[in-house]
Order: sequence, then C-alpha cells, then structure tokens
Amino acid sequence: MSLDSIICHESAALGFPAVGFAAVGPCQTFDRFENWLSRGYAVGMDYLARNVEWRSHPGLVAPEAKSVIVVAARYTAEPAGVSFSNYCRGRDYHAVLRSRLKRLAQTLSAAVLPAPFVCRICVDSAPVLEREWAVRAGLGWIGKQGSLVNPEWGCALFLGELFVNLELPPSMPVQSNCGNCRRCVDACPTGAIQPDGFVDARRCITYLTIEHKGAIPEDLRPFMGTSLFGCDRCTAACPYNRAGGEGILPEFNPAGPPMPTAEQCLAMDDNDFQQRFRGTAVYRSGLERLKRNAAVAIANRALSRSR
Repeated sequence: MSLDSIICHESAALGFPAVGFAAVGPCQTFDRFENWLSRGYAVGMDYLARNVEWRSHPGLVAPEAKSVIVVAARYTAEPAGVSFSNYCRGRDYHAVLRSRLKRLAQTLSAAVLPAPFVCRICVDSAPVLEREWAVRAGLGWIGKQGSLVNPEWGCALFLGELFVNLELPPSMPVQSNCGNCRRCVDACPTGAIQPDGFVDARRCITYLTIEHKGAIPEDLRPFMGTSLFGCDRCTAACPYNRAGGEGILPEFNPAGPPMPTAEQCLAMDDNDFQQRFRGTAVYRSGLERLKRNAAVAIANRALSRSR
C-alpha cells in the first residue's frame, strides 16, 4: 500500500471523514490575513497579531516539513437557536483531534522506518493559516462566512494538521460552489459578514460571547438573543451540511446531560462550573464570561416577552 493510501485508510479509521495533502510552501492568503488584521477585525484577539510573520510560511513553524496532511472532523450541524454552539456540546476538540493525530503520526512513523520521521501536530493553536491549508489539500473551499465548506460534509468541521518531513502527492483543489447563495450572510443578525468575504469579529456573536473581554456593547446585546456560548447561525444555514450523525466522532456527540439554562449558569459557582464544563471548549472561556452572557440572555428574553 502506498504511503498516501496508508494515510487515507488510517485517517478514516480514526474517524476523519476528509483528509488531503499539500506541499509546504509560502502561504497564498497571508496578505489577506494582514489586511483583516489592519482593519481591526481581530479586535481583542491580540494573540493573532503576535509573531504574525510565522503565518506567512509553515516552514517557520515546522522547519523540516515538506508536506502537510490536513484532516477534518465533523460535528453536528443542528439548526441555530440553541444557547450553546453545537461545537462545544461535546469534548474539547483540541484534545480530541490532537490525540487522534498523534495516533496517525505513530502509524506513519512505523510505515517509513528505518527512515527518520519528523512531524508537528497543529490543532487551532499554532500560528498556521489552517483554512488555507485545508483548501490547498483539497478539502473544500472558503465560504462567504469565512469557514471551510466541504462538498460532502458541509462546514460544521474541526480542522487539524500534521506537518511532516515526507513528500506526499498534493490533492486536487475543489472549486467553490457557493455561487449566488447568501444563506450564511442573511443568517447573521449583526452584519458581521462583510461583502468582500471578511468577517468583522467586532460584530460576531461567537467572538462576543467567547473571546470578548468586558461588557457586551449595548447596541449588539439585542442581537445575541439567548446565546450563551458561540453562534451557529451562519454555519447551520449552509445547504451543504449533512443531516444525521454519520461521520461524527463519539466525543462530539451532543447526547448526554442537557446544557444548563441561562438562570443555571448565572447561579453557578466555580466548583459547579468546573464539574459541568471541564474538558469542554466552554471551560476555556471561563465562568465570568458565561455569567455575563447569561445576564444578557435573560434580559433579552424578558424584553421579548414584554413586547
């Protein structure tokens, strides 16, 4: 079995419904990323501007890398309207993908022996333009809402990368099929999705509920509705999303205890928060922001009832 066939077979066995390869080289969207930063669209996400030049070439992050293996893991794409984003209703994807990519790396290491094998695993934490590499690895295209869209699995996807010192055959790119569709754009209540394809995080409910420090701007609070953590409005609207649980890892299955209400979140203490959310993406944001969001959600519900 060829090396790329081994990777595809093992990736599928690990629960990744999509995998592709790209040759390591200069990033093609780095100028666009710098443009996004210069407009202030990153707002309080200062970490994105640190060591920004590292994102211009993955060789600065993984010096010995010749190829990148990109995998996608699916999570549920239920219609928007829930208080907690679909992606955070299971285990923390950082740990889940990293663990499975480590197993893929072990398989590769054994397959190339006695040749030396060097790799670096990246899951939404290293200074890497992940979506560009997903596109170059043939996993899909960038939709108008800024997320990767896979023609078979949609855009409710987690991405992970394995930068390796192996030369792998590059995957064929996928042509964008968004066409004139505006479902994601029209679904955004705050107008965060700009006409040129940029997403202004200053108006994004996901940013406001997860990353934003301090009080939520008063003019944007009504648009949050009952959102407590994240927002699925643009991703859930994508017509390419697949219904059902096929291809969803058990760690991301939302089955289990129901997510707490806004009132329950507001009443939590540190111990309650840790018991309920440790090991999930919500834990990274902290109890203080969750309570802030809960107060906004309760006020929005009261306002809607009074009308």
